[in-house]
Amino acid sequence: MIRLLVQELKFRRGAILGWGLGLCFFPLMYIGIYPSVAEEMAGLADLEIYQAMGMNLGTFADWVASILVIFLPLVAAIYAIINGTGTLAGEEEDGRLEMLVTLPLPRWQILTAKALAFSISSAVIYLIVSLVSWGVFKAIKDQIETSLTGQDLFLGVMAGWPLVFAMGMLAMFLAAFCSRRRIASMIAAAILVVSYFGSNLAGSTPVLEPFEPFFLFTYLDSSGSAITTGQAAEDVLVLLGIGLVSFILAVIFFQRRKLTVGAWPWQRGQN
Repeated sequence: MIRLLVQELKFRRGAILGWGLGLCFFPLMYIGIYPSVAEEMAGLADLEIYQAMGMNLGTFADWVASILVIFLPLVAAIYAIINGTGTLAGEEEDGRLEMLVTLPLPRWQILTAKALAFSISSAVIYLIVSLVSWGVFKAIKDQIETSLTGQDLFLGVMAGWPLVFAMGMLAMFLAAFCSRRRIASMIAAAILVVSYFGSNLAGSTPVLEPFEPFFLFTYLDSSGSAITTGQAAEDVLVLLGIGLVSFILAVIFFQRRKLTVGAWPWQRGQN
């Protein structure tokens, strides 16, 4: 399984570099320009459109939390969906999965290697962005008033990774469960969009309040205080737990998946 894990990581080298550098746009752009737009952003803090998007622009810590803590996982989750659905359903449609299952490895080990490869690659992507965020902050620190430290910013950005992990494992489960990759991708994308807007609107829309625990972004604190004090441990555990349960379900359905047929689970026992 170790050899398969190494091979899977090699396959993801381009994605790690591309997504890592691409996501660095956020800290380079939004942290870098903050000294020149700080006063203007503070005046827009009360606009309803920003509140609906989960953004608070009052202080530098609020600005960082609203941009990096929220939007980075939102964009990185797209990589999680692409990777998660492409790992099983995508490889099955391309004909590569049939060759993999002929290896002298049980299916659960194959899936474990792929899940570990995704977890490591997404964590490295986040590490790249967090280091760049720390570097940009160091460059502008003398131009702004804030009590944040470089370590606060680094850890605050990295704290968004558990949500990406949960989304990736959900996508992997859907790839094992659904008959086609396109269907799995559509469901995963819908979960991501609904979770983002649902969690932001639940606080101001009474009809959505009962559903708030079902939105992934509910467990990601986007307030400025989250940068200095860190994410709540119980929220991190919930996201990691969602990822773990999704992985277990992916293993269960991958074990009984009949490859190349493109059938739903309830059809796989039929001739």
